Amino acid sequence: MLSLALALLSLAVLIGVAIGIRFLGGRRMPSRAIGAVHGLLGVSGLCVLIFALMSSAGAGDRYGTASFGPAAAVLAALAVLVGVGIALLGRKAPRGSGLLIVVHASVAVTAYVLLLAYAFLT
Repeated sequence: MLSLALALLSLAVLIGVAIGIRFLGGRRMPSRAIGAVHGLLGVSGLCVLIFALMSSAGAGDRYGTASFGPAAAVLAALAVLVGVGIALLGRKAPRGSGLLIVVHASVAVTAYVLLLAYAFLT
């Protein structure tokens, strides 16, 4: 189950990188379809991650990474909330959404790196 969450969130990260490169290059917001796919993958990955964390019998703490999974879930949920804010405000004020994009990307990348460490080290 954790590998499915990692796969879904990896796809969301790849699409997010493409969106970020496009936004930084041309300062244009992506189409709604691309943003929707990115968001749905992120939310789906978060739901699967939460389910995997709740149904696991407890991962070993050999490397001190046992808390990385729950921390990644909390940060991913925060990234989803900021992403919703980007979707709501980005169409009306695309220039003003730059700070939200930076916060979203920073929180999402931190959650993804924590999830990678949790998945591969526990």
